[in-house]
Amino acid sequence: MNRNVLFSAALLFLSFVRPAVAQQEVILQYFNTSWAEINARMPELAEAGYAALWLPPPSKGASGGFSVGYDPLDRFDLGDKNQAGSVKTRYGTRAELMALMEKAHRFGIRVYFDNVMAHNAGPLDTVSPGTLFPGIPGFVPQDFHLVKRNGYWAKPSDSIDYNDEWQVLNRNPFAWDIAQEDPNTSFNPTGTAEGEDYAKWVGIRHPGMTWLYMDTGLQIDTDGNGQPVYTFADKEPYQDTGWGASSTGAGDGRFSWNDANGNGQHDAGEASEPFTDTGLDGSHPDRHTLAWGYGDGRYNMGNPVPEDVNAMLNRAARWQLDQTKCDGFRLDAVKHVPSYFFGQRSGANKDRSNEGYCGQIQEQFNLTHGYTDWANHRDTNFDTTLGRDDAVLFGEHLGAPPNPDDYIAAGMKLANDDFINNVGPGIGGNLTGYDNPGQFTKGVTAGMMYCLSHDNNYMAGSERPAAFQYMLLRSGLPIVYTDGYNVQGGPDYFPKPSYVPFLGQYGQRYVTGPLRVRRDFIRGEQIGRWSNGDFAGWEFRDKSENLSMANDAATTVLIMMRRNYTSGGGAPGEFTTTFPANTVLRNYSQHGGAFYAYAGNNGRIYDFNNNDVIVPAGGYFVFAPVVPEVTLALNGSGNVRP
Repeated sequence: MNRNVLFSAALLFLSFVRPAVAQQEVILQYFNTSWAEINARMPELAEAGYAALWLPPPSKGASGGFSVGYDPLDRFDLGDKNQAGSVKTRYGTRAELMALMEKAHRFGIRVYFDNVMAHNAGPLDTVSPGTLFPGIPGFVPQDFHLVKRNGYWAKPSDSIDYNDEWQVLNRNPFAWDIAQEDPNTSFNPTGTAEGEDYAKWVGIRHPGMTWLYMDTGLQIDTDGNGQPVYTFADKEPYQDTGWGASSTGAGDGRFSWNDANGNGQHDAGEASEPFTDTGLDGSHPDRHTLAWGYGDGRYNMGNPVPEDVNAMLNRAARWQLDQTKCDGFRLDAVKHVPSYFFGQRSGANKDRSNEGYCGQIQEQFNLTHGYTDWANHRDTNFDTTLGRDDAVLFGEHLGAPPNPDDYIAAGMKLANDDFINNVGPGIGGNLTGYDNPGQFTKGVTAGMMYCLSHDNNYMAGSERPAAFQYMLLRSGLPIVYTDGYNVQGGPDYFPKPSYVPFLGQYGQRYVTGPLRVRRDFIRGEQIGRWSNGDFAGWEFRDKSENLSMANDAATTVLIMMRRNYTSGGGAPGEFTTTFPANTVLRNYSQHGGAFYAYAGNNGRIYDFNNNDVIVPAGGYFVFAPVVPEVTLALNGSGNVRP
């Protein structure tokens, strides 16, 4: 066959295919690494093709500067309070965290923080019910599932039968289990018997700390259900020189004024130290309005309000989002929390509801990032092909009970071990079904996928290259885990050491190779073409700009994968591509070199010697129409005609 005809056909084909626009995101779970080190590597991460980072819990843990983050002490301490033996967290100071956030967003990388809402840590001082713990900021005894033992607060049991839903929701082997249900179903202030009902406590949890609350005196919008919307205050610049002849409050690190009426708020006309009247958000010119407090003559402050523990947790998540401007959260151990805590699970208005943990996070996401999509808080969390205007929320749920579908209904995607448990051994055993989108997860829209995590690094080294390649070339949200090669302890250390070449370390390209392919070619909808024990093949079609486009015109890329431990081989006889006949294709994978092939009249893929292409064992080919390339004159290879 004439190769010039093939290249002409390829150029003609390309001229009728509109460019795809929906990039498939990849999340890098970057643990056990300081904020400063991650910040320094941000250009490399962006260049490699990562679109988002999943970072550890950013707040202070009970073990202070040693805390990995899953023993939360104070959700309002981002590394700037001297408590639990340190000012900074394990990962650095608040200033270093904010520098990381600024750098990530400058490079177009989203940030999702791990978030713990099921439990808390810290000293259980022997205070009475209704009294704030001095060592656990914001909490009282009846916020937890506790009993009295020898006069001290204690957990009823560290044992859990994971087949018993009540035990899953009311016991915690690691820390103090928070009681999100109403009433508390396991609190006994006088004895050791668990399972006693007790009323929730409602009160001011951070007295006088106006900067931790929203300004309920300024309604800045109305949500999709017609309810008022507020946001955090105490952000206007002030000089900290004190007020009055005695310079009262000078140098105290907070705004000082003469609270003449004793209402805990600065009112117009009350004497104060100098401040700039920028309102709730002086950083956005379009918010320089009276509705946002701009130029209203007062220092806008938050209003401490009575709360139960659920409302306080909602506020804490909103505050972290407001302060860091993050783009979402991974929700830790959601099965230990009732699903209704997270949000409305049914009804025609559930997607626009701001109820629950997820709903409150989505409301704050709009306010912090400037979105006004009050009609739907969930659509772009679940559909990764849409332009993002919602926080990404995904919960860890490792199996019923409770029913995982109830948590999806409450507004989150789910991450579980199904992918790693199936693909680990399966990638070398049987590829049947591997061409299906969403295989081994809760589906493309509701599921997540990962090969390793901070909890699970047991996939054999020989399985990892094929598993990562497979994960990164599918629809959905894949997660690449690394501890940054900051390995400490043995294999049972937490977080687990990964040894994953997330930036192509040591010449290993099994992550960075498919990562680049995903960035450049993976668009639209995954279409399964064929699979059997040794082979799987699938395509992507992108009709985002023209829904009536024919399938062959919408096909953007073909992926062919071979099972580990075979001798390599061609595709089964039943396998065909949707690419039009005579389309010139180039292999863009790291396997086999950048060779050319073409689609035959029978839908088979042939090399330029008219032979079936042979996919190497444990490898893959990525075939796409030839994209514009640097000319020979510019890349310095070959002879250039004068």
